[in-house]
Amino acid sequence: MRYVVYRSVHEVEKKLGFLKKKHPINPQIQLLIALEDWKKTMPVFVIAACNELQFERNPNLDLKEKAQRILDGQVCFFSQEWKNVGEKYDWITNPDSGYQYDISKHWSEIQDLSETAGDIKYVWEKSRFTYFLTIIRNDYHFGEDHSEFVFSEMESWIDANPINQGPNWKCSQEISLRIINWNYALHFYKNSIALTSERWEKIQNVIYW
Repeated sequence: MRYVVYRSVHEVEKKLGFLKKKHPINPQIQLLIALEDWKKTMPVFVIAACNELQFERNPNLDLKEKAQRILDGQVCFFSQEWKNVGEKYDWITNPDSGYQYDISKHWSEIQDLSETAGDIKYVWEKSRFTYFLTIIRNDYHFGEDHSEFVFSEMESWIDANPINQGPNWKCSQEISLRIINWNYALHFYKNSIALTSERWEKIQNVIYW
């Protein structure tokens, strides 16, 4: 009953436009901590920076192949099907149906499923950034550094998905997964020159909202 009440209230708020007010577009930028201060005071996370990890390296060809496919613009959808979305993917086109979502719309105006757009889960898949974990594993085990690729992907997503607009702001679970995977990247590559102050400001603002 509690969930039924919650969903009912949610749908009413969506219909009446209250969700737009609660989750505004173009919110005030939040810069809470400078990059260098974050590096000095950051709490313990699941992993440390790449140069601080000490466990045995295991460079295997299967890992290298998966990492290379990702770098070439492919994504493994739902842990089983590789799709080539391209190196310059726009983050809002459904790779299954080819439908491009209207990024100017507030997320509350976008449907999860429609005959025209198809299933929204396809556009969510890359935006989870789970593929970052494969790149991180590759870089540790092979002693490589793809931090520029990782942070450019994050910056590209931020530029393409204004806060509270478009399909990728619709689901709190998807947002949570995205933030978790961004955190893996931030901690692993924290000492990389690719993590500039400008990128850090963009990233922490989006994580805040």
